Order: sequence, then C-alpha cells, then structure tokens
Amino acid sequence: MEEAGAGMDFYQALRLLENAYPDQPRIGASLRPRDDAVRFGQDPSLGFEPGALAGVTRGPDDKRLRLTVNFTGLLGANGPLPLHLTEYARERMRNHRDPTLVAFLDVFHHRMVSLFYRARASADPATSLDRPGSDRFGDYVGSLFGIGTPALRGRDEIGDFAKLHFAGLMANARRPASGLVAILQAYFRAPVELEQFVGHWMPIPPEGQSRMGAQDRGNRLGASTVLGTRVWDRQHKFRLVIGPLDYAAYRRMLPGGASLRRLVDWVNAYAGLALDWDLRLVLRREEVPRLALGGRQLGWTTWLASGPAARDARQLLINPAHAG
Repeated sequence: MEEAGAGMDFYQALRLLENAYPDQPRIGASLRPRDDAVRFGQDPSLGFEPGALAGVTRGPDDKRLRLTVNFTGLLGANGPLPLHLTEYARERMRNHRDPTLVAFLDVFHHRMVSLFYRARASADPATSLDRPGSDRFGDYVGSLFGIGTPALRGRDEIGDFAKLHFAGLMANARRPASGLVAILQAYFRAPVELEQFVGHWMPIPPEGQSRMGAQDRGNRLGASTVLGTRVWDRQHKFRLVIGPLDYAAYRRMLPGGASLRRLVDWVNAYAGLALDWDLRLVLRREEVPRLALGGRQLGWTTWLASGPAARDARQLLINPAHAG
C-alpha cells in the first residue's frame, strides 16, 4: 500500500487493512480511536486530486499507519470550511512545520472516514464475510427464511452457509417441487428427479378406527365407517430419484451415510414434515459390483450378477426414517 499510494481504490485499501489486522475492531466499529490499526487524515490542498487516496505513511511509533484521503474532509476545494483555512493550514505546515490545526481536524476526519467506509462495508456481502464471526450480511439473508439469529442455526447436518447460497429458493413461501430438485442437484452434484403423488398405505391411528357399539367412533354407515387399519393415499407422499451415481456416492447415500443425513435435513428444511417421502437410489450400471462373499451389504450393495450389468441398478428404496 505504501508503494501504490494514491493509485489504490479507497475501498480496496481499507478492506486490505481490515484483513491485515484481524485482531483489531473493524474500521468504523471501534469505541476508541486508539483501538484502530490505521488513522485517517487529510492533507491541506486546494488542488483537484486524481484519486480518493493521497498516500499512506507510518506514524511516529512505526506501528499505526496514517492514510490520507482527498474526499469527505473539512479542508480543500470541496470541503465545507472556508478556503482561507485550507491555505492557512497548508502555510503553517510548509513554512513553520506546525501541523497543529491539521492534527486537530484529523480527529474529526478519522471518524468521518471510518463511518463512511463502514456504511458501505456493512452492506457488502464479500466484505462482511471477511470475518465470519461478525458477518451481519449473512444475518440479513438468513432472516429471509428463518435462520437470521444464532439460536436458529446449526440445527442439522447442513452447513448454514450452504443454506444461504440457496436463499432465493428457501425464501419462497410456496416451495414448489422444482425448487427442491434444483437445490439437491446443485448440492449433491447428481441427477435428481421428483415423483409426485406416490401411492402408499397410511396407517389409521387406533382412535380413528371404526368401532362397533361406541358413540362417535366412525361407525356411521356410509358416512364415517372405515374398514381396516390403513387407507390407500396418493396425495401425501412424493419420491426422490437420485442417480445414476458412482459407487462411492451411492454408498454415502445408504442408511448411516453422511449424504443421506444431509438429504433428509434438506427435505425437512424445504418441505417440512407434513408430507411423507422416500428415496430411490440409482447406481450406474458400470459401477454395479459382481456378486462376492464378504464386504457387501445384503439388500443394499449386493446383486445377483456374475457379469457386467445390462442396465442401471434402481431397485433400492430407502425410508428416510432409517437415515441414522
């Protein structure tokens, strides 16, 4: 920065300074000027400067940098103070080596420049993420779909930053099926299909089953009577079809695997718990292993085949309750 000087962009220079002193408060967020790693000031000049920065120098103690700016100051051709004060301050510095007035005004310049930068940086997602522990922009985005406070984060196997990446889809109150497919395809980097209205048997709880001789127990013939302990349903279940996968990705999707746990968390976060669902895994036919004793899981990674498979293996259905 000392070599580049006025050639650097103002925001780039201050962002580099923030990252160079990670233990110091963010610029514009400190309570006292002595907590800052850099001091801002303005050199008295009536010229129209080509850039926002005038230069970077080191202070007397060689520890704190002094960065002089050509804008948002009290002096200069564009400053609010009368021009004769700029001339006076410049004359005192050049001819008498007296920086008293400039040093006094720099007390205000330091805070003005610091807050000017903080106003911009607090709304910049990249700058805010330089320090993840104080990432306010992530809080703003997370508030769009329910993870804006620390108490609502870290609740599942999915990283919160991954959820922020899909904020546009997660913030949609309608939650269409295409949104879930888009999230899973991008997150797992695998082909994903969603089959809707999958038929399945729904168990009827004991208190909802018909009983003879009991009042209000579903025994009104033609109105509330149900024969049996379960009912066929097609409107409360969907099926995810993931694949074709290679063998390593396939095993991670099996019960107990890390990918399956993350998949369950993604579905719960996006679709909630109102719908039932299951998973069909598809293994690429080139990856189907030959039958061999030992090292295989019966029903999951075992196929009755002695040669190359003719088609992709898509027989396995997994209940998410077995994610482990």
